[in-house]
Amino acid sequence: MADILKAAFVGFRHMHMFDIYAHMERRRDVEIVAICEEDPQIRNRLDAEGWIAPTHGSFPDMLSTVQFDLLVVGDIFAKRGRRIIAGLEAGKHVLSDKPICTDGEELTEIEAAAGRQSLVAAAVLDLRDSGAFLRTRELVQAGTIGAVHTVSFSGQHPLLLDSRPKWYFQGNNHGGTINDLAIHAVDIIRWITGLGIDEVLAARCWNAGLQAYPQFRNAAQLMMVMDGGCGVIGDVSYIAPDGFRYTLPQYWRFNFWGDRGMIEMGLNEPTIRLYRAESEQVEEMEPAADRPGGYLEDLVQSIRGKQSHPNSELFTATRLCLKAQADADRRASRLAPSN
Repeated sequence: MADILKAAFVGFRHMHMFDIYAHMERRRDVEIVAICEEDPQIRNRLDAEGWIAPTHGSFPDMLSTVQFDLLVVGDIFAKRGRRIIAGLEAGKHVLSDKPICTDGEELTEIEAAAGRQSLVAAAVLDLRDSGAFLRTRELVQAGTIGAVHTVSFSGQHPLLLDSRPKWYFQGNNHGGTINDLAIHAVDIIRWITGLGIDEVLAARCWNAGLQAYPQFRNAAQLMMVMDGGCGVIGDVSYIAPDGFRYTLPQYWRFNFWGDRGMIEMGLNEPTIRLYRAESEQVEEMEPAADRPGGYLEDLVQSIRGKQSHPNSELFTATRLCLKAQADADRRASRLAPSN
């Protein structure tokens, strides 16, 4: 492979894609060679804004005519699986915004294609890059709180209805709030504790007062069991107050309870609080430094063969979220009022 990694984008249907684009544009070892947006309104808006210039209005055309190494996927959630499969089958590595798909059969195809082609399939799971989570992982892995027995988390998001893409609320484009948001929590809990997740015990999605879109289930909760019986319970609802946007302490806040103590931390918390079993005083700890380069550095180094990229971790976490979403959807269908 050449020194410069050539990347092509498909879909700018979520705000995350602008961050990914900016992150990639800052790297000297990555060149963005093509940008596809099939929706004409979005394509025209990108053109008008000036700093992102679409080159293609057809994904098959871009895939067949442009030479590149990495496909970056940010289309409507329900379209992402097929985009990723097409990219892998064309011999491209893939980086996707999360979620990578909304269907279990598509996930099976993605996993098979990546394995068959020996390609990297990655998602932007950037909580791993935060110093707060890095420090928490160090503490848990060192046995500071002993064996972890329970984990609780809050991933409350604002819906920001005025600026949220309208495709979220149309048909099956979104694919469910658990699959959309819980992937971050499932990934980071497994990464911090080193424990697998054995079972999804319960999952629920429902419409919590969103009258404008009664079919959209903006509230979501789930309960899981990890290796050794460790219990996990969490909330990933879209009901945080809009005015606070993403600044609330309940935005990705976690508690890890062990037989020798407890850790309380969060993405927006200035310190990590350690409560040792043998102490009466809380210890306030500074986060570690954020990882330079983060998820994109890992991806580039993996593509270049300088480190391994565990595709299986992404597939396992995605499969768990899809299972939880399917359970929640079945429950919601059973409880739906009959006509």
